Parts: sequence; C-alpha cells; structure tokens
Amino acid sequence: MMKKSKTLKEDFVEALESYRKGDFKKSELICYKILNVDAFHFDSISLLATISAINRNFENAKVLMLKALEIQPKNKTALNNLGSTYKELGDLDEAKKVYEKILKIDSKHVNGNYNLGVVYHALKDFKKAKKYLQKTVDLQKNYGLAFFNLANVHVELREFKEALSCYQKALEINPRIVGAHNNLGLLYRNLNDFKNAIDCYQKAIKVQPNHTAAYHNMAQSYKEIGEFEKSIEAHEKTIKLEPDNLMNDHFLSELKKDILDSNLKEKIQKILNKENPKITNLAYGNYLLAKYERREKNYEKELNYLKIGHSNFYKSNKKKFDLGIKYCFDDVLQIEKNAEVEKTKTKDKLKIKPIFIFGVPRSGSTLIERIIGSGKEYIPIGEETGIIGNFIPAKVLEKKSLNLGKTNKLKEELMEMYREKGLISKKYNYIFTDKSLDNFFYLRLIKEIYPEAKLVQCKRDSLSSIMSIFQNNLSTLAWTHDLDNIFKYFNNYYEIVENYNKIHPGTIYDVQFEEFIRDPEKGSKDLMKYCDLPWDKKCLEFYKRKDLISKTASSIQVREAIYKHSIERYLPYRKLLGKYEKKYPWFKKN
Repeated sequence: MMKKSKTLKEDFVEALESYRKGDFKKSELICYKILNVDAFHFDSISLLATISAINRNFENAKVLMLKALEIQPKNKTALNNLGSTYKELGDLDEAKKVYEKILKIDSKHVNGNYNLGVVYHALKDFKKAKKYLQKTVDLQKNYGLAFFNLANVHVELREFKEALSCYQKALEINPRIVGAHNNLGLLYRNLNDFKNAIDCYQKAIKVQPNHTAAYHNMAQSYKEIGEFEKSIEAHEKTIKLEPDNLMNDHFLSELKKDILDSNLKEKIQKILNKENPKITNLAYGNYLLAKYERREKNYEKELNYLKIGHSNFYKSNKKKFDLGIKYCFDDVLQIEKNAEVEKTKTKDKLKIKPIFIFGVPRSGSTLIERIIGSGKEYIPIGEETGIIGNFIPAKVLEKKSLNLGKTNKLKEELMEMYREKGLISKKYNYIFTDKSLDNFFYLRLIKEIYPEAKLVQCKRDSLSSIMSIFQNNLSTLAWTHDLDNIFKYFNNYYEIVENYNKIHPGTIYDVQFEEFIRDPEKGSKDLMKYCDLPWDKKCLEFYKRKDLISKTASSIQVREAIYKHSIERYLPYRKLLGKYEKKYPWFKKN
C-alpha cells in the first residue's frame, strides 16, 4: 500500500513538471495513468481541469472541477478555479455563487474577494463590485490588477478622484499593466486633461507597441484638441496594425476624405464578402459605403447602407443598447413626469450662474456654446458633462423614491460635481455652461434647483438634424441607430419642451440655427445679452482659440468660421422619409 502511494506521488510530481514545461499532452497522460490506479486522486483531476481551461475547453474543465470538489468540497483553490470556469462560460450567476461559497469558508480569501468583485462589475452592480475589490486591496496592498479593476468601478460610479488614485496605485505596483495606462488616459480625456491623456496612451504603446486601442484613443484625443495631422498619423498606425478592421478606416475617413477611393472600396467589399464577417466590420463597412453613395448623390442607396450599418452597430452593443432604449423611452420619462424636489429658502453660499444649453443632437449647440465661451469674459465650457443626466437617476435609485430631497442639498452635491469638472470658479464669477443635450428631460427640475439659471434651446430644421444624426455614428446613443427611434425621440423632445413652456413661459431662449447663421453678429449679440455677458467680436472668432476642445461630431466644424448651411442639401431625403410625415405632424411643418 505504501509503495502504491509513493509511486502515485512520484508520478504526479512528473506530471506537474511536464505541465510547468508546457508539455500538456505528457502531463495529461500521466494524470490519466494515476486515475486508472486511484479514480479519486484529487490533484490529478484538478491538474486535468487546469489544462482543459488553458486549452479553452471550459465545459470539460467544469466537469473535472465538479468531480474534484466531490472529493474535497471545501477546497478553496478548486472552488476559485470552478468560479473562473463559470465566468469564462458566461455563467456569471453560478460564478457568483461559487465565489460567495469561498468567502463563507474564508471571508479573507484574497482571490475570492477579487473575483467576486470582478463578477459584480460584469453584472453592473458597481457598488457591490467596489465593496469586494476594496476589500481585496485592503487584504493585499500590492495587488496591482485589483487596484486596476477597482479604478474601473470608480469610473462607472463617476468617482473620478478615487479612480485616478487607484489607476496610479496599480501602475506604481506594476507599470506594465497596459490597460491601466490606457484607461487612465481615458479618464484624463474625460476630465479634459489631454496632455496627460496622450502621455498615458504613449506609455501604453511603449509597454505594448501593437496596442491598437491606445493608438485609436490617442488619435481621438488629438482630433478633439484640433491636432488633425497627429490624429491622422495615429489612425494610419491603427490601420497598419489591424488592416482588416474597418473601424479604423471609418475614423480616418472623417479627417481624410481622399482615402475614399476605389482601392478602399475594393477592400471593404472583400472584407464584407468573407464568410461570417465580424459584426463591427458589417457596421463600419456599410457606413463607409454610404459615404461613397452620398458623394455620387445616390441617396436611396446611401440610406440603405446606413440602415444596415446602424443595425449591425446596434447588434454589436445589443445588451447595453437595449438598456439604453428602455431608459430613454421609459425610465427617464417617468422621472421627467413624476420626480420632484423640496424647495428650501436657505440662501446660497455661492451664487453660481449656470447656462444650460440643450437641444437634439446636430442642432448647432456646440457652435452656440463656443460663442458664449469666447467673449471678453472667459466662461468655462461644460460640453457634454452628463452631470444632471447622471445625478438625477442616481439620486432616484439611492433614495428609492421620486422625491429627490431638498433643493439646497441637491445644489451642494451638484456644485461639487461641477467643481470636479473645473467649471466653478470665483475667477469666472461662478458662470459656466452645461451643454448636455439630454438636459431637456430635466428642465422642470433644473428650474426648481436653479431658478435663476439661463436656458438656451438650440433649434434646427428637423430633417437636417435627423439626417445629420443618421449620417454620423453617435456611438454612445442607443436611439440614434434606428430611424423609428430617432423620430420617437424627437417627438418626446418636442412634447417635453412644449409642456415646460406652458408651465414656465418665456424662460427659455430659443436659437434657431438657420436664422442665426444668416446674421451671426445680430444673433450672437442677442444671445450674449440674454446670458448677461458682454459681446465682443471674439465671440465670432471662437475658431481661433488655441484651447478649443470638442468631443462631439462637430469637432472639425467648430474650428472653422461660421458658414451658411444649405437646408436644400437634405431635401432629397424628405421623400425617402415620407412615411414619418403622417405620424409626426411636426416633421411635415419644418
């Protein structure tokens, strides 16, 4: 009996050595030899499960892990490996149960806490993810990946200071975590610190020279600060690294129109005609083909390509976009109709003076914000801050009520968020802009919280806005990838603003885009007068500013002088969208 045990032990040592040398076949043969003698040899079953996982045969790994746990049901390593296997199989609920079981056995198990935090992150339960990842780094203070994942959770919770600290800590522990460099760059970019953002992308590339995401993000950063040549150079690098990824060609085509030649068209068609092309290529390939048809004035073909492109782009983000559609056409409308605040008479410690700019996308709002911020008095610009649109729904969830609380308390919390974005300063007399287009959902609440705020609505011919939205990939907005949803969104917009005007007539200043660009001097003078700001010719020379930043689809146009847009260029599309005239009278009118 002793001889048998010794032989099995020696055999397993040999199996383990083969595994460590990467000779998995030999290791497996030895393990199966051991199991022929002892069918319940825990270590051999566990090693076979590990090899199956390495070979990405997770179903087999699961079967083996479960068999091992029948022998040692409280083995924490085996449980942790089983949880990881469920995670790889996409069964996050089962993975969660396994990791919770580990923590019942040992609440201080580092990997149990870490993996449970990662699973909660994937399940979008960010508060629980934060709890377990924070516990992980408390237990093991040199766990770089845990700090990295904790930083990602802080970003989701919009806790940017904490995220910054955790990314930096992760890189202090392990400067080769390439994702930490890249994501820190994204965070700096979100905070409009482009110098540090670009530096982070460059560090990511130094660690991993073929990191296409870092090149892409760097290209986008250069574009947003107006350094188009550097942006083009970075996009061209992504194409060299990933020649079959049409997303790269699409982004380059926005800056370099002459790439839309016969060679690129042939490449697009070749990639799309492959067996089972990637869904992202189906999206961006059709976006690109639409540009060719628009150039030739084949508007019906263009529209068809756009429909196919948007349909595939939606599919590529289906889970996220389905939630976005539910939020946009259900949840936020409930908040808009029923949320309320409790007015307080306490005087503000600081008299902040926000200028809220809103409208549908592609309505001229970026232009209007640049004009307001470019006069004699410098005004901090809050392009797409998303502060109100994130704060109010989060407050509803936090309170589990549509009563958001007292206005003075809400104002204090919002002020801290605006301050974090660098928008509130005594130097600028506490005036700033917030151009978040979804602010229209919260007009009634904004009026209650900031009764003295300026409200500027950007209006444009609806056909022009709709087609401009559909011709551009507004990638984060779920509703923009389907014409039915675009029209539904516009209809909700018009109804909400109309209802607000009935309750608070005369409190919104309307800027009609077509009228404004016909006489920009008069339009800008009237606008600045409404905002209680002095007009200066610099208002119309906004494009000369060296510090100009734009993250919207208008980032190229805002670096040019105002020019007259022709409504006529969109007229060919009206007959193609004729069916919407019956359902939406406003579309027929303008």
